Amino acid sequence: MTGQRPLAFYVPSLTVGGAERVTVTIANGLAEQGYDVDLLVSFCEGEFKKEVRSDVRLIDLETPSISGIGIGAAVPALRRYLRTETPSMIFSQMTYANDVCLVAHGLAGSDAVAVPTVHNTLGVQDSPKEKFVEWLAGRLADRADQFVAVSEGAAESIVEHVGVSREDVTVLHNPIPVEEVRMRSRDPADHEWVGVPEYEVVLGVGRLEPQKNFGSFLKAFKRVHKARPQTRAIIVGRGSERGELGQLARDLGISEKVSFPGYVDNPYGYMAGASVLAMSSVHEGLPTVLIEALACGCPVVSTDCPSGPYEILEGGEIGPLVPVGDDSALADGIRTTLADPPDKERLVQRARDFAPEAVLRDYEAFIRAHLPTAAPAHRTA
Repeated sequence: MTGQRPLAFYVPSLTVGGAERVTVTIANGLAEQGYDVDLLVSFCEGEFKKEVRSDVRLIDLETPSISGIGIGAAVPALRRYLRTETPSMIFSQMTYANDVCLVAHGLAGSDAVAVPTVHNTLGVQDSPKEKFVEWLAGRLADRADQFVAVSEGAAESIVEHVGVSREDVTVLHNPIPVEEVRMRSRDPADHEWVGVPEYEVVLGVGRLEPQKNFGSFLKAFKRVHKARPQTRAIIVGRGSERGELGQLARDLGISEKVSFPGYVDNPYGYMAGASVLAMSSVHEGLPTVLIEALACGCPVVSTDCPSGPYEILEGGEIGPLVPVGDDSALADGIRTTLADPPDKERLVQRARDFAPEAVLRDYEAFIRAHLPTAAPAHRTA
């Protein structure tokens, strides 16, 4: 060890998800700059595990599986870590993990700077569990030293629903490895419709869960296909609504024109080969998929959901923004974009505003502001 106290990041797992990808990217980037970085996970599994740099210390908290508690069972292990490893700062990721980390932080009597990171918009959750987690965040807020939000909209929701002042929330955008995305986008997608001139591919990418509202995507696509029979829809991702969405496609009479390839290791070939990416989400934080599509030069249409799309698409200047749940408006946005696609270079340039170099500079400035003595120092053992 260098003798310096490490920076710590806590995320439940390394499975596919925007928050997980962002956490790995930031941890890797800070380690590359010379900081001692610990990455703590409740469950040491997932596709992103292989992307963690060797100089990031990956710590498996070996959280037991207890029905009804979930990652709450990680509190004892997190408490031990905070007492024995004494990190200087700990960033937690996503609301439930934030709650768990703040509880462990209090039980450990830790002096680490506690930084809960909010990747989504608060106040839009529907399930009793999500509402409880959000309520608990408000009760634990005084244990946090500073909150990080991934967008201005997410920051405003923290102020409103957690009850902290705006000065206690810092906006740090998600870093997107734009040049890596562009490089990987050169590998063609293994799909019969992508890259075929006679088809216009309308792409959706994300978890097949209610938040993403792919039912609205399918209903909009039916309208688009009626007007432009050459269109085909591909929805990349997996989730609990796969069967329901397949049935909806059949009910809409478009099942032969819609493909569900599931999880793919490289969605960027799909983005580069698509005519447009449509995001139908009900709520987000700072949707990575929009920035990745822009990096691939893929035009985008999005719901103007809280939060992130308005910021990313500069109020609709980069791509159409439509009301949440309005299938007709989403279809109109897709048709307009297909008929008159934007300049691809402009899309790529906007994506570069979220490149890791810029975001990591902001993270380093944040760390220096809250840890005045912090400086990069390589681990030697």
